Amino acid sequence: MDKWIYVLDMALSYGITGYIMFRFMSEVYDRKYGENFKYFISFLVFVVAAIGLNILGIPIFKIIFLLISLCLISYSLFIFDKKWMLIYDFVFALYIIFSDVISVVIVSLIMDTTIEGVEESFNFLFLSGICNQIILLCGFYIFVSIFKKNELNTLKIVQNIFLMLLAVFEISVLYYFYITIQQNSSGIALAYICFGFIGLDIYLVYLFEAISKRYQLEREMDLKEQQVIMQNTYYKSIEAQYDYSRRLIHDMKNHMQTVEELYANDNGDMAQSYARTIYRKMDELGSRFKCSNRFLTIIINNKLIKCDENDINVTLKIEDVGIEFMDFFDVTTIFSNLLDNAIDACLELSVDERHIEIKLFKFNDFITIVVCNSYNGKIDYKNNELKSTKEGEHMGVGLKNVKAAIEKYNGSIQYKAEEMFRVEILISSS
Repeated sequence: MDKWIYVLDMALSYGITGYIMFRFMSEVYDRKYGENFKYFISFLVFVVAAIGLNILGIPIFKIIFLLISLCLISYSLFIFDKKWMLIYDFVFALYIIFSDVISVVIVSLIMDTTIEGVEESFNFLFLSGICNQIILLCGFYIFVSIFKKNELNTLKIVQNIFLMLLAVFEISVLYYFYITIQQNSSGIALAYICFGFIGLDIYLVYLFEAISKRYQLEREMDLKEQQVIMQNTYYKSIEAQYDYSRRLIHDMKNHMQTVEELYANDNGDMAQSYARTIYRKMDELGSRFKCSNRFLTIIINNKLIKCDENDINVTLKIEDVGIEFMDFFDVTTIFSNLLDNAIDACLELSVDERHIEIKLFKFNDFITIVVCNSYNGKIDYKNNELKSTKEGEHMGVGLKNVKAAIEKYNGSIQYKAEEMFRVEILISSS
């Protein structure tokens, strides 16, 4: 009878653990598949494997199995940012381990026995399992709300390594104390350690969220400053065009008289050439590019001015597609960084080799952005990713920001280095 109680307890306990685990991943990650069958089969496999491994009675095997299961299920069934998957899974594993340890400690205190006494009694183990399930279910939504509120999207590699090492350290300490005191203590010290680790982990989540927000704010401030500079440059160019137009209009009467005199003196070819010069100067009065998106208009015209100053030939094939769904910070990030990179690449070449082509069009439900530029033939690839060849501490930051902005809209970016260096971006507009 006791054995059946033990099996029932294991099935119920790991069933609740598996349910909580899949709910956690569904809340924090995005599902890869629409059908529930694959997730249900994976849930059953986890529960059966966990029960089978628990029969061995080796705690460290249970911990390793839990960590491996979390990573495998996350990788195979959910969409996630690879940089943060290990962090989220490690912390969630700690939550499950803490719940299991605390439930054993609570039963040992209530029944006035040691941890070893709880493990040797089927009845006590059953009570411990029930207690563990209650803790998991009651604390789950609080735990998930902390994660969803504090998305650690901008943590650096050093902070990632620190969190993983901390998780390994906490698990090692818990395992050591669990083995050391289970024969002669009710586990009060172990409970204190568990609550201390929980408090530390929650504090670190909020601390790294503050760091993440600060980094994001600094990035937005840099983009805002960049936009202000571009707007000032654009407005100065408009003011210069206005002054130029006033002078041209003021002299228009004299220009027309000159054309008439050339025709009167049978200098038709010279008159036509003079007229074309006047038309060209009149065309220069307006902006070279204009669309319904004010920010894109400013960005493109600002970069065109920079290209003119550096004798870079520019070809525009831009349709007036709707990109209002994109945040103006992201529009600035994508176009400014790509065009700045293209201009920098052209500046390494002779004047007659400098050329940039910019395309923007919509095909089906996708916005397509293409930037082609001439370059010196040198491209730096590392781990199948394009790396910036610029010197300085911000090397490659622009390219990373472009990729991050595109991924917010489920977009993709590709690089092609042929006769021209080509960047192709696809962004879903739906």
